[in-house]
Amino acid sequence: MKHGNEYARRVKRLFHQLIRKFGKPAAFELTNPIEQLVVGILASCTSLNKAQTVFRKLRHQMVDLNELRVTPPTELAEIIGDGLPLAREKARRIVDALNDIRRRQDTMDLMFLRERGRREAREYLESLEGVDRSAAASVVLYSLGGHAIPVDDLMLYVLRSEEMVDPAAELAEVQGFLERHISAADTQAFAELLGRYAVSRGSRLPLEKLGELLRPPPPPAPVTASPQPAAPGPGKKASPSVSETKPARPGPKQAPPKRSTTTKPKRTGPGRSPKVRRKK
Repeated sequence: MKHGNEYARRVKRLFHQLIRKFGKPAAFELTNPIEQLVVGILASCTSLNKAQTVFRKLRHQMVDLNELRVTPPTELAEIIGDGLPLAREKARRIVDALNDIRRRQDTMDLMFLRERGRREAREYLESLEGVDRSAAASVVLYSLGGHAIPVDDLMLYVLRSEEMVDPAAELAEVQGFLERHISAADTQAFAELLGRYAVSRGSRLPLEKLGELLRPPPPPAPVTASPQPAAPGPGKKASPSVSETKPARPGPKQAPPKRSTTTKPKRTGPGRSPKVRRKK
C-alpha cells in the first residue's frame, strides 16, 4: 500500500483513541468454530455484541445447528429480525455455509480446524459457500487463537473515507495491512473497537448499497480529437477542404425593378400627330 507508514501511524493513533474512549475489551475464551462462523456472518456491518445476542436467540429457538441448517432462509431472516442489517442476505449465507460443511464433512463440526495450520484453516473457511474474508477471520481469531482481523465492507468504507488507508485499497489488501501493523496480542481488542467505531460512523449509510459505494467510479471516456488531413506527398495536389468543395450559398433574393410611373403623351388618334395652333 502506498504511504503505508503514514497510514500505519494513523491506524495506531485511532486504536489508542478508542482505548481511551471505550477501554480495552476483556480477554476472551476460545469459542466453538462452527458457532463462531455463524456469529461472524451475523456480525457483518454491525457490532460483535449484537451478533452474539442474535445468535443466542437463534440457538434458543432451534434444537441444534442442524435445524438451523434446514431452516428456509426467508424464515430464518424473520427470526433474525430487524435488529441486524442485511438479515435476508445473512440468513441465506448461514444456510449455504452450514449445508456446505455438511456436504464436505458429513457432520456439523469444525473442531478439526484446531489441528491444522492457521493458514490452511483460513483457506478452508474462505472456500465455504456464504463465507467471506471477514467471517473466516472471525473464526481464526476467536476460535483458533490466530492472528487475524475481521474487516467487513462497512469497516472498509469508514477506513477509506477517513483516510486511514489508501482510498483505492481493496478489502483483502486492507485486512493484510492491518494484520501486519497490529500485533497478535492486540488483534482482539482492535477488531472489537474497530467494529464499534465503524458502526458509529456509518450509522446513516445505506448498507444495501455499500457494494456500489465501494466500487471505484468508471474512468472518464477519452476525448478524441478530430482527425487532421494528411499532408500531400511530393508532386501531389492537396485535396480540397470541405469548405472549398462546398458550394457557395446563394445571396439574398433581389427584388424586381420597379415599373416607371412617367406618363406617356396623349395620342390624338391613330397615325395622327397632335394639332398645332397657329397664331393669327
